[in-house]
Amino acid sequence: MGLIQNGENEEQIAKQLASDAGKVIAMLKGTLRTEQGTDLTACLLYAAGLAGMACHEAVKASNGSFHVATVKDGRKFYFGDDVNRYLLEGRTSVFSFCNAVTNVTADTVRALAVSVVQRVGGEDLTIWNMPADIVYQRIKTCWDGIHENMTVRFCKAPSEWPVLYGIVMQNILLESIKVGAPAEEAGRMAMECALVISRMDTDSLKTNPADAYNGK
Repeated sequence: MGLIQNGENEEQIAKQLASDAGKVIAMLKGTLRTEQGTDLTACLLYAAGLAGMACHEAVKASNGSFHVATVKDGRKFYFGDDVNRYLLEGRTSVFSFCNAVTNVTADTVRALAVSVVQRVGGEDLTIWNMPADIVYQRIKTCWDGIHENMTVRFCKAPSEWPVLYGIVMQNILLESIKVGAPAEEAGRMAMECALVISRMDTDSLKTNPADAYNGK
């Protein structure tokens, strides 16, 4: 799969990606700016969503495997060790970047993961009280829009995608905390978003994609 294995190499790759992460952060902050300034809550939603999507898409691009759960209406959700390695394990996992600045615990994330499994296929699969498939469609639009000119350009291999967006998420978390967001709660919210999005693909959706653009 081309997973990053060596700890020293992990840290070197993370350092190399840090400056490029700044370009992604600048793009998000510019795109999500309002008359009142940058909407850091929206930035965190997108950053965490992109981190979760990076984990999922890296498995696909590296010919990894998922455990696929098909629910009653035919929608599919994606679990398994390969996606969890990027999301939850090691010093450059999405969780590790989150934990480093928020102290959100592994127990909290395990509870979130169990909750996602329990809610998959139901009406209450949400991200920050928004329907998960609407959030997914917005994140996917962003992912597709920056894939060639940022993700592929900045990363040498798909295994680096989750590292890049883990760094982006970490920096948005830091900015949010500096302006008063409770660190642990911000970390929990970020991991909830990343977890849910990492379990989804286009065949996980039940709504019309056009609804995402109409605010439904």
